[in-house]
Amino acid sequence: MGVVVERDPLRLAWKTSPFRHFVGFSLLALAGLLILVGFDLVRVVVDRATGGAGGWNAPASFLRIAISPPAGLWPEPIVLFPGVLLGPEAFALASIVGILLIPVLLGLILIGFEWLVVGIGLRMLTKTQSAALDVILKVPSASHDEIAVVTALAARGLARESGVLGSSLLMPVKLGGMIGLACAYVFVMDWHLGAALALVLALGAIVSARRSLLRFDATAARHREGDEAEGVFAELEHRIPALRAHGTAPYERNRVREALVLSHRPVMKWEYRLALAEAATAAVLMIAPLSVLALGAWFSQTRPVTAGTVAACVLAAALAAYGTREVVQWHRLTLRARALLIDLGRGLGPLKLRAALKGKAALPESGALVAQGVSAYDPASGARVSSVNLTLAFPSHVALVGDGDAGPRLLAALMSGQIPPSLGRLTYGGIDLSAADPVERSRRIAFSGNTVLIEGSLRDNLLYGASAPESELDHRLSEAIAVAGLDRLTHARGLSGTIDPAREPKFAAAIVEARRAVQAALAAEQLDRFVDPFSAMRYNRYATIGENLLFGKPIGDSFQEDRLSSHPFVRAILEANELTKPLARMGLSIATSMIEIFSDIPDGSPLFERFSFFSAADRPYFQDLVDRKNEQRRSDQTSRDRGRLIGLALRYNESRHRLGLLEAGLEEQILVARADFARMLPVSLKSSIEFYDEERFCAAASIQDNLLFGRIAADQAGALESVQEVTRRVLTQRGLDGEVSRIGLDTPIDPHGDDLTLSEVAAVDLVRGLVRRSSILVVQRALDGLPGPAADKLVVNLRRALVGRGLILVTPSISPAMDQPPFDAVIHFERGEPVMDRRTRTLEALSA
Repeated sequence: MGVVVERDPLRLAWKTSPFRHFVGFSLLALAGLLILVGFDLVRVVVDRATGGAGGWNAPASFLRIAISPPAGLWPEPIVLFPGVLLGPEAFALASIVGILLIPVLLGLILIGFEWLVVGIGLRMLTKTQSAALDVILKVPSASHDEIAVVTALAARGLARESGVLGSSLLMPVKLGGMIGLACAYVFVMDWHLGAALALVLALGAIVSARRSLLRFDATAARHREGDEAEGVFAELEHRIPALRAHGTAPYERNRVREALVLSHRPVMKWEYRLALAEAATAAVLMIAPLSVLALGAWFSQTRPVTAGTVAACVLAAALAAYGTREVVQWHRLTLRARALLIDLGRGLGPLKLRAALKGKAALPESGALVAQGVSAYDPASGARVSSVNLTLAFPSHVALVGDGDAGPRLLAALMSGQIPPSLGRLTYGGIDLSAADPVERSRRIAFSGNTVLIEGSLRDNLLYGASAPESELDHRLSEAIAVAGLDRLTHARGLSGTIDPAREPKFAAAIVEARRAVQAALAAEQLDRFVDPFSAMRYNRYATIGENLLFGKPIGDSFQEDRLSSHPFVRAILEANELTKPLARMGLSIATSMIEIFSDIPDGSPLFERFSFFSAADRPYFQDLVDRKNEQRRSDQTSRDRGRLIGLALRYNESRHRLGLLEAGLEEQILVARADFARMLPVSLKSSIEFYDEERFCAAASIQDNLLFGRIAADQAGALESVQEVTRRVLTQRGLDGEVSRIGLDTPIDPHGDDLTLSEVAAVDLVRGLVRRSSILVVQRALDGLPGPAADKLVVNLRRALVGRGLILVTPSISPAMDQPPFDAVIHFERGEPVMDRRTRTLEALSA
C-alpha cells in the first residue's frame, strides 16, 4: 500500500516542490558566481594597493577571468573571459565599487532564497499534515491512543521542524557549494594552498562531528542526572517523618550530598570532553585561513604568489571554514527532522492500513440492523454488553430502556457505529458497520448524544456536518429547531442580540414601531408592572447605579462597567454632586457583606463567580480593605481604595442584590448627576456612549431593551417568561419574529457550553441529526434533565418528524404519551442484558 509520508526530508522536499528547487539552485549558482567575482576583486585590489601589476596607474581589464594551471602542465593562463579594458581611474573605481556592491547583491539573492525556503517549508508542512489528516479522519474511532500520538507529531513536531524541512535540500547545496567554490578557488590560485586548506577542513569536519556527538551524550547525561536527583529527593521526602523523629538530618545531608555528587560525575566527564572538542573545533577552523596565510607568505619567497592571491585565498578559506562548521550543525538538524518523519510514518502506517481495511463499504438507505454475538466494553462508563443477538428492520422506531442508562447508551453507540464491537458482527443491510465509510455511515445513521460545540455562531453549530443547498438547509433547520424545542432559545438569543441600524435601517425602524405595540399589549394584559421603562426623569429600579448614571449604553472601553469608577469625567461628576463618599460607603457595605456571605465558599465555586461583586483574585484585596476599615487604619492608597469601593457601588442593583443600601435621596442625587453627565459630556467622549431615546433605535442596546424600552423585573417570578411571550406574539404579528430568530442564530456560542443548559447542549446535537435527514436517527441524551411533560413532547415531535424513517431512542422509561402509537420494538436491560419486546404499530397514527 506504500508509505503514508516520505521519511527522507531530502526526497520529501524535492517531491513537494521541484520547480522552487530549480529556482533555488539557480539563485545559488548566481550567488556562487558573485562570490568568485568577489574573491578575484579582492585579489586585484590588494595587488594594486601593494604595488603589484603596476599599481593603480596601469590600465587593466575589469572582471577578467583566467585560470593558471601548473606551469608543467600548461605554461600559459587559460582565459575564460577577457574582461573590459578600463583606464587606471575607472578600473580603480570599478574595483572598489564592485567589492562593496557584491555583498549587497548577495544579500538580495539570499532574501529571495529565504522566501523560497519559507514557501517550500509551508508546502511540506501542509502536505505532510494533510496526509496525516486524511488518515485520522478515516481511521476507526477506537484508535484514540494512536491518534493522540500522531496528532502530537503532526502538529507540534512538524511545526517545530518546518524550517528545517523547507531548507533540507537547498541548505546542504548552499553550504556544500560555498565550501566547494572556496576550495576550488584556492586550488586554482595555488594547488599547494588548496591541498593545505582541504586537509585542515577535513580535520575540522571530523572534530565538528565529534563535537555534535558529544553534545548528544552530554545532554543525555544531564537527563540521567536529573532523573537520579529526582529519585534521591523523592527518597528524602519519603524519609522526612523518620528524619524528624530520630534526628538524622546530618546523616541524610551527607547521604544526599554524596548521591548528588556521584550522579554529577558522568555529566562532568562528558562536559570536559565537550569543552575539549569545542576548543579543538574552534582552533582547527581558525587554523584554516591562518594556514593559508602562513603558507602563502612562506611560498612567496620562492614562488610567484602575490599578496592579492594570498588575501583572496585567506578570505576563501575563512568562508570554507564557516561553511564546514555550519554543514555539520545542519546535518544534526536534518537527522532530527528525519527521525520525526520516521516516527510519524511509523504511527500513520498502521492507522492507514486500518482505515483502508475499514472504510470502503457503502451502506444502503434501508435494511435490517443485525447483531450476531456482539460483545463490547466501554472503559469510560464501565458499561458492558455481551452476546447480543437481535434483528431490527428499518425504518422502524426502537426504544432502549434499562436499569441505569450505561447499557442502553453503549448499545446505541454500537448500533450507530460509534464504537466497534470487541466480539461478534454488527451489520446494516448486510454491510458490516465497522467496514463502512465513516462519512457514508453518518449520512445513513445519524448519532445524537455526545455534543461537541465548535467556535462560531449558533447556526454554525446547528448545521455542523450538514450539506445541502442554502434554501433547503434553512427549511430543514427551521423544522429541526421546532422539533427539538430550540425555538425559544433562538428567539431569546435574538432578543439579547444587537444590530447595526446603518446596515438594517428597515428592521431597526420596525423595532421602534413595534415598541409601542409591545407596551400597549403589556398594559392590556396587565403585565406592564413587570417592566420598568426608561425615563430621563426616573430612576430605573432594575438597572444598576452605573447604568442609571449613564442612561445609555457605552460604546468602546471608556465607560465600560469595570472602568467606570476610574474614569476622570465620571469621578468629576460624582464629586460635583457629592456622591463620592456615599457611594464609597455603599461599596464598603457591599464588600463587607460579600466577605461575610462567601466566607465559607471556595474561590473556584461557581456560586462565588456568579453572585459575588468581585473576582476570586480580588478577594484578598477587599478582605484586607474591610479589615483596615474596621480597625480604622489609614491606608497608603486611600484614593485607590475609594475608587474600588465606588466601582462595587456602581454595579449595585437593589432589586437583584437586596442589601437595602439604596435610599430615595440617593436616587435623586443620581438623577441630578445623570443630567449633569449628559449636559457636560465633552465632545471627545460623545462617541463613547449612546443615550436612550424613545424615538430612536439604540444600536448599542439589545433588541429586547429596544422593544421594551425598559428593564424586566428581576424580583418577580415569571416576569421574564410572560414579557417575552407577549413580545414574541407582537413580533410574529408584525412579521419580525423570523428576523429576531435569525439574529439569535447568528450570535456566537461558547464552545464550552457555559451559555447553554445541559438540555440545550443536547438539543444542539439533536438538531444536527435532524437536519442531515438520515435514514436512522440515534438519540441518546436529548431527554436528560427534561421534566416529564417536556420529554413527552420532544419524543412525540421526534416520532412525527421521523415518520417513514428510523429512530433509536435511549430513554430511562417509556411514558404512555411516548408510546402512542407503540414503538416497533423496545429493548429492556435486565441485569445488564438486553431483552427485546417486539411491538406493532400503524404508521398513519404517527402523522395524526
